[in-house]
Amino acid sequence: MERKNHPTLSAATLLFVYFAAMAAGMVELSLAAGYLTGTEAVTPGLIVAGVATLTGGLAFLAWSLWGLHRNTLVLARYALPVLALTAAAHLAVTVAGVSTQRSLNVSHFAALGLTLMAVAGAGWLRRQHKTNDGGAHGQPRTGRLLAAAFGAAVVVASVATPGLAASMAGQHAVPHGEHGQSPHEENGQGSNPALEPGHHH
Repeated sequence: MERKNHPTLSAATLLFVYFAAMAAGMVELSLAAGYLTGTEAVTPGLIVAGVATLTGGLAFLAWSLWGLHRNTLVLARYALPVLALTAAAHLAVTVAGVSTQRSLNVSHFAALGLTLMAVAGAGWLRRQHKTNDGGAHGQPRTGRLLAAAFGAAVVVASVATPGLAASMAGQHAVPHGEHGQSPHEENGQGSNPALEPGHHH
């Protein structure tokens, strides 16, 4: 049976893989910030975890940006095992947290989902390239590709946003709309002198 090339599907999957890897990198960096600069006492275990997540986050960001620039699946031979190993590590931390602390670590769970997305998409692309050109010699349809890119971004963001918000960096972030506000503005009094304590007409 003759295999058909799907250039639009391949291009959309490539975007999905790199979007997921980029988001996973950002979640990894937020986890690294929690390990290395958290309120808990710094232990050798936390330092190792922080350095590992920091390295992984930077590597995922660099890999996704390079791949998007090249418009192809780069270093697939090395990226797939690293992504799979990272997913296994996040799975272990998630399961350990649920079994011992009876709580779900949302950041690790989000990183697990994002790395699994990247692994699944990259694995499919690699299999396509082994059986045919993966659609590399065809022209993807622009409209469908834009729609697929938007859908991929929405799916990835829906997983990454809770993970980033649950991290230490996310918990200490200033909410939108409150940047640049004075303390009076934050407590609802604004800058009206008539509302200041002790002011009399």
